[in-house]
Amino acid sequence: MLSKFLFLAKVALLITCFAPLVLHAEESTPHQIIEQTSAQVLSALKEDATEIRSNPNKINDVVDEIILPICDLERMSKYILAKHWKTATIEQRNAFIIEFKQMLIRNYGSHLAEYSNATVTVMPDKNTEEKLYQTVSTELDTRIGSKAFQVDYVFRVANDTAKVVDVRVEGISILKTFRTAFTKEISETSLADLIERITLVNQPALAMNDIR
Repeated sequence: MLSKFLFLAKVALLITCFAPLVLHAEESTPHQIIEQTSAQVLSALKEDATEIRSNPNKINDVVDEIILPICDLERMSKYILAKHWKTATIEQRNAFIIEFKQMLIRNYGSHLAEYSNATVTVMPDKNTEEKLYQTVSTELDTRIGSKAFQVDYVFRVANDTAKVVDVRVEGISILKTFRTAFTKEISETSLADLIERITLVNQPALAMNDIR
């Protein structure tokens, strides 16, 4: 169940991360970013499904180039590591951000092609006033299962810039899920060991393995 949730969450996050292909986050509201980019991304998946299936790096390269501008990975990493972020060195913080990003985008190639027939329904915008954190609710129908999944994108809107800071699938936060798992692992080993393990799993030769 956990692995299924994490995969759906990462697929949902991937859809969001294509936003710069359509518009700049600082020029649009969170709702507009999700609304306009979902259709664009799913269309791209349909057009390039065969190439993506045979060449996973095609999708990984694109995501790698655009994920940082749309997702606040530093803020996400800070939340996930919690108290360990405060005691981490600058080098460890940077390493974790890099490997966390890579962990989110790896493994998509062949799997992501399976979602070429998926549909995303963006719920009406309920944000009637400006808030620091704004949530955009959607329904992700993968056309694989029997039901659509509720996926909420949490944006942090500050200084006229909106960035994704969390993704919730069926009410379950991807940040809280990683925070719980990584906190347990760090307590049993160390932050350095966690970063080393993720780095090893992210290597191309091990790209088909799952983070557990």
